[in-house]
Amino acid sequence: MPDLIELHEPIATADFAPKSILSSEIARAKPSLRALRIGFSISYAKKRIRAGKPKKPPYFACCYNVGDLGDVNVVAFYHPLIGDWDLMEKDAWGYRMRIRSAIREEMIHSIQVITVKSRYEKSIELTQQFKTAERYYEHLLGKIIDELATTSDGQELVCTAAQLYYEDWSITSMQKLRETDKRLHGRDGYLVSELIRQLVQIRFGELTSEEAKGKAWDKKRLFNTAKYGTTENLLRFMAGTLREAVPKLIQLSPTLAEALVEIERTIQKISQIQG
Repeated sequence: MPDLIELHEPIATADFAPKSILSSEIARAKPSLRALRIGFSISYAKKRIRAGKPKKPPYFACCYNVGDLGDVNVVAFYHPLIGDWDLMEKDAWGYRMRIRSAIREEMIHSIQVITVKSRYEKSIELTQQFKTAERYYEHLLGKIIDELATTSDGQELVCTAAQLYYEDWSITSMQKLRETDKRLHGRDGYLVSELIRQLVQIRFGELTSEEAKGKAWDKKRLFNTAKYGTTENLLRFMAGTLREAVPKLIQLSPTLAEALVEIERTIQKISQIQG
């Protein structure tokens, strides 16, 4: 698949800068993706059919086989990604950080899937207990949410992570989170995969994908930001809350702690090989 800079269209139809940044960030990530045996592709679709309904494509998506979790592939959706250039006020550094965090997000999701698949296939006990690797994955996500929900502090932190990810300030209870997970993704516990991703980004000292959106939310959302003034400041405050809460979350959920260690070990191993 050619890099995005090799598009067969006149440069005059759009700014060259976002194409160049997007292409360079994809090229930067490809060695890590190849080392992890994660595929990469580019989609030029302007609509995505989900549950029989047309939806706006995401920026990136981690795709894999239903059931066995095989053939992990990251898909970049070109048109939404280029469209973010204007939302980011043509800020080259901010746009680059936005793209970099988004690619990192899908890499972390991919490692989650690969790790679970490997653990499942190596265990006779797990293959006997769960019909497919995907069912085992769903079990793990559900177990983490159950462990975190045992205390009011844990529930509040999970809801903070959900508000960040779903861009929905109304998620203030576990019941509302379950309803949102099921409505948007067809099952409970989906948010946990995003919580894991947020915590990995935080523990590596990176911006969360939500923070990297910067001021873009102010152009698309009307939130009650109260004393924070802008959604950018509000997001930084909420992400800061998660940063401070990492030790507590790990203490509450041994399953979450184990997942973080496995994912981070894989990332570090790839970094050492490349270094």
